[in-house]
Amino acid sequence: MRENHPHVLLLDDDADDRALARLVIAHEMPQLAIEEVTDAPAFAQACGRRRFDLVILEQKLQWADGLAILAVLKEDWPEVPVILFTRFGAGQEDFGLRAVRLGVDEILGKTPAGFLRLPLTVRAALDRRQLRTAAAAVRAEGLLAPARMAVFSATPEGSLLNASPGFLSLLGVRNLEETARLDLVPLVAAATRGPGAGAGMTEVRLQRADGRALWVEVMGTLVRDAEGVRVDGLVEDVTARREAEGELVRQSQKSQKSQKNLDARENPEDVQQFATLASHELQEPVRMMERYTQLLREDFEGKLGPGGDELIAVVAGAARRLRTLIDDLLSFSRFEGREQRAERAGAEALLAAALAHLEAVIEESGAEVTHSPLPEIEADPGLIVQLFQNLIANAVKFRGPEASRVHVAARREGREWVFSVRDNGIGLEPAEAEPIFTMFKRLHPEIPGSGIGLALCRKIVERHGGRIWAEGAPGRGATFSFTLPAPV
Repeated sequence: MRENHPHVLLLDDDADDRALARLVIAHEMPQLAIEEVTDAPAFAQACGRRRFDLVILEQKLQWADGLAILAVLKEDWPEVPVILFTRFGAGQEDFGLRAVRLGVDEILGKTPAGFLRLPLTVRAALDRRQLRTAAAAVRAEGLLAPARMAVFSATPEGSLLNASPGFLSLLGVRNLEETARLDLVPLVAAATRGPGAGAGMTEVRLQRADGRALWVEVMGTLVRDAEGVRVDGLVEDVTARREAEGELVRQSQKSQKSQKNLDARENPEDVQQFATLASHELQEPVRMMERYTQLLREDFEGKLGPGGDELIAVVAGAARRLRTLIDDLLSFSRFEGREQRAERAGAEALLAAALAHLEAVIEESGAEVTHSPLPEIEADPGLIVQLFQNLIANAVKFRGPEASRVHVAARREGREWVFSVRDNGIGLEPAEAEPIFTMFKRLHPEIPGSGIGLALCRKIVERHGGRIWAEGAPGRGATFSFTLPAPV
């Protein structure tokens, strides 16, 4: 693989998705060369050049089946990582299994979360390829390089009696006398654990005369004759192999760290960088969509017929949903990078702050929010305000035919407070109680939202050492409960 400019093939029909993929990758790895492939001739030309180090492949292409392309790539270039972008849906449950059987390296959903994970996934895949290439080189070197073998005789106490010139060279000395200042006891001890003990060759670390480390494999035997007791041994220099293995371990750890960073918990700075990217690069197109949609509505509403007005409304709605998604993603990323602080505060005051933020929403919907006496807690006040705000806004959003009625209460259970936010909304199925807290999980796509709010609630509660859950029934409202440690 070219060290400075790895070459990536990007196979995708959607120009907007290609542009976004290039944007997020270039932000993290500007050194990558990305070649866009949009049709069969371009793919054939890229294969003919045979110069690519990684492939990003869309599941459904207009000109080919994604799995067929994956099969071709893995048959001709099994060492090249392939990242598959998918849009999973009904009837595609076995798609991932078939892709894995064909040798796909990573599968990402074509969602905002998938694009967020793409740069780190690319970096991890390239690291793994470099690791495999280095390992192959080490194996080849071990097969082709002449072995550096040597022999010696020593007393059981570790003093050399005799040694081949090659062994003296390994130790970095000119004669036996110079070996007196070296510690060879580990070598002799390892030699006596050789074939006689059923252990074969034993690896041992020594120190050369110049202070550098020397790794050897040794096999020996204990000899008793008329001249006394000695140890005869055979050694092989494995220093180069050992250093290469150390480098492979470091590369592996680096690759594993990149994999851990995919969920952005170990390195929140990556999410922060994506947040900055989103605020500067993604919000401007949304503002343009909103601006020009408004101009279309002002100039042409009623002139394009019912179909034209409907299209304008669809575009306007899509722009609003995209803005909501970006804003919520930014909120989530800021939470990941926030330092935790804890102070004693009254939960009633924090609830009041959350309701002040929701004043317009509550007034517009005609909702009523009540509460029982709430205790003092020790927590991050800003995060608890966000927690109350998200849960109450969620209750108001998923209201039923009647005006929303939301009640907040708390009860003491042992060393923690159990808070509840109960509503009279559309409720939920028991099977939905756990998935509802998953990032980007939307149980009711017809209701506006991003699927981030409840995931953020779980993050906030877990950061405080608590837990959160939901209960309810369809048409009978829902109750969201969470725990916070009680102040000592």
